[in-house]
Amino acid sequence: MSDRMFESIHSYLRKMIDAGASDLFLRTESAPAFRIQGVITRTDLPAPTIQTMQHIVDQVTTPVAKERFDASGDIDVSFNIPDLSRFRINLFRHEGQTALVARAIPQGNLNINDLNLPSSILEMAEAPSGLIIVVGPTGCGKSTTMAAMINHINLTRNGHIVTIEDPIEFVHEEKQCLIHHRHVGFDTKSFAIALRHVVRQNPDVIMIGEMRDTDTVKTALTAALTGHLILTTLHTTSAVQSLDRILNYFSADNRIQARQDLAGTLVGIVSMRLLPMKNCNNRIPALEILRASPTVRKLISEGRFADIYDVMKRNTDRGMCTFNQSLLKLTREEKIAPENAIRISPNPDELRLNMEGMFTGIDSIDIRTRADRDEDDETGFGEESIL
Repeated sequence: MSDRMFESIHSYLRKMIDAGASDLFLRTESAPAFRIQGVITRTDLPAPTIQTMQHIVDQVTTPVAKERFDASGDIDVSFNIPDLSRFRINLFRHEGQTALVARAIPQGNLNINDLNLPSSILEMAEAPSGLIIVVGPTGCGKSTTMAAMINHINLTRNGHIVTIEDPIEFVHEEKQCLIHHRHVGFDTKSFAIALRHVVRQNPDVIMIGEMRDTDTVKTALTAALTGHLILTTLHTTSAVQSLDRILNYFSADNRIQARQDLAGTLVGIVSMRLLPMKNCNNRIPALEILRASPTVRKLISEGRFADIYDVMKRNTDRGMCTFNQSLLKLTREEKIAPENAIRISPNPDELRLNMEGMFTGIDSIDIRTRADRDEDDETGFGEESIL
């Protein structure tokens, strides 16, 4: 292709998809770069000129969005090429010039199994109400996982789904459900304002693109308490850190009540990483999964977060797992390289021992008190924990 053909964002995005990249990095007078299998790769594509970047801004923004970008220097927008893909684009200023990062939003198949996600995630999506949180760093598959859960709900339930996002990523075709997609900054002023009004819109399921501030966290928790199923994300790295982050949005005086509310509404937390697969030009998720069993709810209400890791470790039959358990399984199945598993592990020393067939003595220690065990036995939940 000639340099002239790269005066449109379409040409860069098509090359990005052809290369199997997840992201495009574009800035004035600099060679474009892709992120392929998590690695930044510089290209020999033509560097966009100042005029080209201005034309691209005009292409991907509405007049209102362009005015906001000119005023603030940052904006998130969605951009769709019907025969190619949908993209999330962030426009920003770099040394006085325009730059952008475009993320390809996977289209088509949102089947949980095909995404290498466990059935326990489907089971969470089938909850009638409560709070489901998907966490992890940027680009780990949070949006795709939530979209797969929404897709499952859309196929299996008759209800009303409202998504509140910045920007709108997946646009779901209505199947069994009525669906409204709301773009923060355009359809509504903020996440918090949208959430304050959403309960009057008679939803069954509310998907919040991200819990970013105190108002959003508190309103989301209230919506879960009043019988709605809430799906949302946090930029945290583990289940326990997510619980801490949520509670830190509350003042010290309100934290005990917040723990009770969180314990009563939590359905589960899924923490994700994407790793390159062995002998395959693809990536696969490693997962930490916490589900709100009676024991987990009790630990949350009592603030005993340090004990939750061991609950996940011992309840794999209940669909829970730690990152190291997930990484160990993937390496034993030869889906990922051991060195990549160790590199990403939150506890690499433990994982090395596990790979050698050695497990620490904590696996056989019962962390519950006798009163806890007796209570579980009386309620019929004693079998769920070999804590």
